[in-house]
Amino acid sequence: MSAPTDETSLGTLFEQKAQTLFIYVKIPVKLNMRADPFHQRENELARLLMEAGAGTVIGWGQSVSDAGEDGSQRLLHQRIDITTIDLDATRHALRTILQELAVPSGTEIHYTRADRMQMDIYTRDHWRLNLPST
Repeated sequence: MSAPTDETSLGTLFEQKAQTLFIYVKIPVKLNMRADPFHQRENELARLLMEAGAGTVIGWGQSVSDAGEDGSQRLLHQRIDITTIDLDATRHALRTILQELAVPSGTEIHYTRADRMQMDIYTRDHWRLNLPST
């Protein structure tokens, strides 16, 4: 017996609704830098993504190192969290926008495809794509 197909069927509604996907970007911060220069451009990234219809920035923050023996931590990455319904379009837009915003080498775009964590990494003016994420 097949599942009902009227508008009250939860299965049918779920299948018709686009799945929201999560992507995050890690932008490395240079050692001993007091302030992250990219932090000033997060709103610009959010605006450009929205204008391209390629995702929505839902948050950002900083990642720090584990505490050293003296308890101090250092800033490692600026992180930007994004939702999308089109993984490939968002990845493409992010690569273009991030490069235009002059992010440093080592910038990473993290995502999941077919239950596997993957990433794209920016190195010396080009992107290495679909790498396993650790």
